[in-house]
Amino acid sequence: MHHLTNIKDIEQAIADNRLCLFYIKAPDCGVCNVMLDKVEIVADGFSSLCSFYTDIVEEPLIASHFLVYSGPTVLLLMDGKEVYRGSQFIDLEELQYNINRYNELIIR
Repeated sequence: MHHLTNIKDIEQAIADNRLCLFYIKAPDCGVCNVMLDKVEIVADGFSSLCSFYTDIVEEPLIASHFLVYSGPTVLLLMDGKEVYRGSQFIDLEELQYNINRYNELIIR
């Protein structure tokens, strides 16, 4: 996963890729760091998936732009639109299912 630290880079990554996984973490959050590693393993299984993360403190505009108020939060975006959101207790099986589902739409 790429580490993006400003809103322009985040918006550009979303615009340049059909399917994006965006992970947002909070500073000093143990759960956020553990889940980042687990979400990264899931994301690595999909070669066509653009995945990146940021710390909500590094880019305060994230909260208002993506309506994210706590970490960890994971967003799956297809063609720039949010198609899945998981927050706090992220179900990795559900996340993988949704990535696979939208990835198949892109491949077809």
